[in-house]
Amino acid sequence: MSEPKIVTEWIDLTVGETTMSAFLAYPEAPGDYPGVVVAHEIYGQHESVRAATERLAALGVVAILPDLFHRDESRATLEFTPEGRERGLALLRTLTREGVVADVAAALAELDRRATTSAHIVGFSAGGHAAYYAASRLPLSSITAFYPGWLTDTDIPLSTPVPTIESTPTIQARVLLFFGGQDPLIDPEVRATIENTLSANDIDHEIVVYEDAPHGFLFPGRDWYRKATAEDAWSRVAQVLRR
Repeated sequence: MSEPKIVTEWIDLTVGETTMSAFLAYPEAPGDYPGVVVAHEIYGQHESVRAATERLAALGVVAILPDLFHRDESRATLEFTPEGRERGLALLRTLTREGVVADVAAALAELDRRATTSAHIVGFSAGGHAAYYAASRLPLSSITAFYPGWLTDTDIPLSTPVPTIESTPTIQARVLLFFGGQDPLIDPEVRATIENTLSANDIDHEIVVYEDAPHGFLFPGRDWYRKATAEDAWSRVAQVLRR
């Protein structure tokens, strides 16, 4: 069975007194589709996360990738270099909880305007953290986060004044989290804290750990890409969005 033809476009959304760029991908054929907000990594709206947005659309959803860095560097597309990483981390430190919630809310409003049937969020790395916090403040059917960092500490402004994991009790969405067992940024103790917190709050959730995978295993074109692991993860994402 062939994948549906996908349409892509760039749009501008108003967030308070600012304008935020967003990348949209959706099936060309008319239909009733779920909506998915995509939260990017520290590398911004890089072509790899735009490709992931298109892949989500191919699952039969309307996917929107908002520019979470728009207040400081519009449409940032950073390279996978030490310099790009440092710039991305600097941009990450400009994000506030209020700003992220406002950005995701604007993206959700656009999905609602397009008459999507349900609302979901998928985040990658730092975007997974943003997605987790947004899910504690906004009505969503599911949150999927790939290797979200800093959830249990206060090392970035987005996880202050108390660790974002403490926002778990207000999450109403189903939670699907992916981690790599060889990820030096998220150790087993952190994963256990996340698992225990979700369980203690009776959150419908699943945590998938790929023991041989590193951080960032999902996207092709990178040294840390793991194809078989990535394909398994994509199949699980599809199941969540079809529930």
